[in-house]
Amino acid sequence: MKLPAIFRLAPGKRVFGLDALRAFAILMVIVQHSSMWVSPRFTFFHEFVRHYDGVGIFFVLSGFLIGTILIRTLETGGATPNKLWDFWVRRWIRTGPPYFLALLLVMPLELRHSDFPGSTYAPYFVFLQNFNRTHPPAFLEAWSLAVEEWFYLLSAPACFLLASLLKPRYGVLLAAGLFLIGSTAYRYYHFQDYQPTTWQEWDVHFRKIVLLRLDSLMYGVLAAWVAYYHRAVWLQAKRPLFVAGFVGLSLITNPISPADLTLFACVFSFSCASLAVVCLLPLLSEWRQANGLLAATLTHISLVSYSLYLLHGTVVNLNIALPLATSLPLPQALRPLLGLGMLWLASLPLATLMYKYFEVPVMALRKRLT
Repeated sequence: MKLPAIFRLAPGKRVFGLDALRAFAILMVIVQHSSMWVSPRFTFFHEFVRHYDGVGIFFVLSGFLIGTILIRTLETGGATPNKLWDFWVRRWIRTGPPYFLALLLVMPLELRHSDFPGSTYAPYFVFLQNFNRTHPPAFLEAWSLAVEEWFYLLSAPACFLLASLLKPRYGVLLAAGLFLIGSTAYRYYHFQDYQPTTWQEWDVHFRKIVLLRLDSLMYGVLAAWVAYYHRAVWLQAKRPLFVAGFVGLSLITNPISPADLTLFACVFSFSCASLAVVCLLPLLSEWRQANGLLAATLTHISLVSYSLYLLHGTVVNLNIALPLATSLPLPQALRPLLGLGMLWLASLPLATLMYKYFEVPVMALRKRLT
């Protein structure tokens, strides 16, 4: 069955294994955000959503792709200011316009019924809303975009500077080590100063602050370093590593009770989850192609995953699904089903349209400008 032409995409050259991981990540994000529609009686579902943090997977995957680009740039073009500027411009043209479009969509929607002033959004335009503080209660999905943008801004010059002083292979490795140690040490220091008592406090005070999460992307860069400079090692045990990574992700859960809010949960769980995702990459990065309806579906979801992330929560779930489910004259038992259905059925078409008619033209512009 073919999609209507308005929704059809041209995938281009892809790596299916990475597309599958990206699709899994965004689907897990939406599953986790679906929990507001699922009764607490369904304990299995609510236990399941504690596993497989989709945003954490995105971080490592982004770091892996960006690390690959950085290393190739440094090895072929040198650590010059012009190359650094080109890297930043390409990243910002790719990630900035869709984010700002979503932000401009969200602002009037939230200001209609919220009690926080319009000035709340000012830091969002420079990604400072959660740099070293808790994220405001507006456009909640934006927290991870701030982490990614600051990672691009800080990690690239560190890699370029150290690569100019040393060889690229040593400069990137040293930069990775500094970020990994620095971010983990800062989480430990933060834990000594503030110990959460609820999972909500853990979420905003540890999971969603930029300076506490930069290492998650740097684990992906470290994976790219191994894949580039030690390819035989990278591929040698890809199947056992994949199994280990999947098991590791399955065992690491988000805390739910005060007893779960340990040093491990607040400091080291992020590192362990990131390493588990790294273990998936040797096999998935070599899985080039796949055929069939499932493969085509996962590739489609992967392509639109950025738009899907930006639109599914605040725009669709809170401003389309929630108002409809609570205002229509329906039996109480049907309201959660309507909300859940609207979340899933509206998000993918809207994300596909945003990708095809906004992201793709912006990427074409990037090719002309860089």
